[in-house]
Amino acid sequence: MSEFVLWTPLFSFLIFVLFFSVGDWVSNLTKSKVSGMLIAMLLYLIGFQTGIIPASSINDTGLTALASNFAIMLILVGMGTMIHIKQLMAQWKTVVVAIVGLVGLALCSFTISSWIFGREWALCASAPISGGIIAGQMTSQAAMDAGRPDLAAFAMLVIGCQGFVGIPICNFFVRKYCNGILAGKIQMGEKITVKEDTKKKKLFDFGWMAGDNTIMFKMAIVGWLGYLVSWLCSGVPILSNLTNANIMYLVMGIIFCVLGFLPANAHVKAHINGFLMLAVLSVVPGSLATLSLQDLINMIFPLVGTLIVGAAFVCLFGAIAGKVLGVHWTISFAIAICCTIGYPGTQIIVDEVVRSLDCDDKMREEIYEHVLPPIIVSGFTSVTVASVFFAGLICPLIF
Repeated sequence: MSEFVLWTPLFSFLIFVLFFSVGDWVSNLTKSKVSGMLIAMLLYLIGFQTGIIPASSINDTGLTALASNFAIMLILVGMGTMIHIKQLMAQWKTVVVAIVGLVGLALCSFTISSWIFGREWALCASAPISGGIIAGQMTSQAAMDAGRPDLAAFAMLVIGCQGFVGIPICNFFVRKYCNGILAGKIQMGEKITVKEDTKKKKLFDFGWMAGDNTIMFKMAIVGWLGYLVSWLCSGVPILSNLTNANIMYLVMGIIFCVLGFLPANAHVKAHINGFLMLAVLSVVPGSLATLSLQDLINMIFPLVGTLIVGAAFVCLFGAIAGKVLGVHWTISFAIAICCTIGYPGTQIIVDEVVRSLDCDDKMREEIYEHVLPPIIVSGFTSVTVASVFFAGLICPLIF
């Protein structure tokens, strides 16, 4: 009989999904107030620091190779197919407030945050603050490629901790806005509706090309075209950063969904979204394997500082944009800070706030239908779209 080996690739994968499952349970129990990813990172950190989990465990699963080879591409193409152009146009003020908030984040990252915390810490925090896991993964991968696992881990810690800053701020200002409506101090205005043109024929509309494998095949084609455009533009200095491969995956996903070549929510309809996200999450604990306890202690000041300063500038610039556009400052604060939350956290906040309002059911429903769309659109704009562009532009400037 051969010698028993515990830490096989299968067992490493088992532990990986166990830790992220525990994170999901905690996140669900706390209604997304505590990040599931943060819980998984803490469990891995304990395992690595005590020597219980070998440093090679994450790489042994094979997920990191999957993420870097094509999982990120498929997710970004899929995210492009999630973008509802008409809804974004209908909520254009929300989109502008969210984007201007990120402009404020970029400004403070290159100035105040860089002066206080150091340029690399400030810029590594900025992309994750601007959005979700994908922006954080892009930053973390850039840091790993530059031989800086400490900054790679820092980027993922920002993702894990940003909810502790963003959720209370968003909750407070959504509640203040709703109470202002009830007190008669704020007018709701007309309800924004989006009409779908179901009769419009798309360039590509083949019902038979709807199987899981076929959708993945089409997504791979679109991803390869995005890579090709990025490669063709790489020699043009003014275009190289704007046509970063990750940005082009997203853009091509949008274009080919509009044309009808890809279905809306392609990665979900191909039933691959869950596994792809699992592969992307493998970069989270992997960056912790080589860090010492002192490295992590050194991150506390820039972690807390960049989150607080970044959130302040995001809200400030969002409120300024809202003032110019005639959007009340309270909801502008909430819209801007949604970049640190994303879905479903954004909807959970609105659900909880509206449920607690002291009014009748009819009024509660009217407020809910008025407040929910801009909050959802804001999180979608920043986390799904703008953060990818933000990270694609910032990452080449860090190292």
